[in-house]
Amino acid sequence: MRGFGKKARYSLAPLGFARPKGGLLVGAGVGLLTGAGAVILSLPINLASTYVLDRLGYPTESVIQGPFMRALARWVGESPGVAIPAIILVVVIFGPAVEELVFRGALFNGLYRLTNLVSARNASARRVPFVLAALASSSVFALLHLEPVLLPALLVLAVILCALFERTESLIPPFIAHATFNSFAVTLIILSGLGIFS
Repeated sequence: MRGFGKKARYSLAPLGFARPKGGLLVGAGVGLLTGAGAVILSLPINLASTYVLDRLGYPTESVIQGPFMRALARWVGESPGVAIPAIILVVVIFGPAVEELVFRGALFNGLYRLTNLVSARNASARRVPFVLAALASSSVFALLHLEPVLLPALLVLAVILCALFERTESLIPPFIAHATFNSFAVTLIILSGLGIFS
């Protein structure tokens, strides 16, 4: 396609469809380690969040994710051959892929580029665009999960994923980190559904 005598070029690289800095293997390894670290970090954050909400008199019972996870565990118990691959496909692969494209590739990246344009004249505020874009996109990400107890851990996870995206200039490491994070919950669902915790 030509426009004004020049070949028009289109690329999805600005959305994160690019090879990570350092290569695929390094990007995958960093994503895996980041996801495992986020799981470990989320445990004390969730305990602290539960404690604070309880002390403030707010309910700490999971109203959306808890019942959903119990329903998935029942499905695993009733039909493991169908449920396990379906849950892995949706929760570990498809969900993180879509969320990374939307929240890091589009929302964070768009806000980051916009705030970079606005603050380009002020060299002393170099990190401000990242902080603003990461906090805004991460807040939306955490709030849309609709779980007050999980909100702080999801906010921290999302900021970490934004930093990973900024560092690697690719969605691959954040996707792998997100998938690793989700695989922890999926493992608990599958083990529970198979009666391992009974």
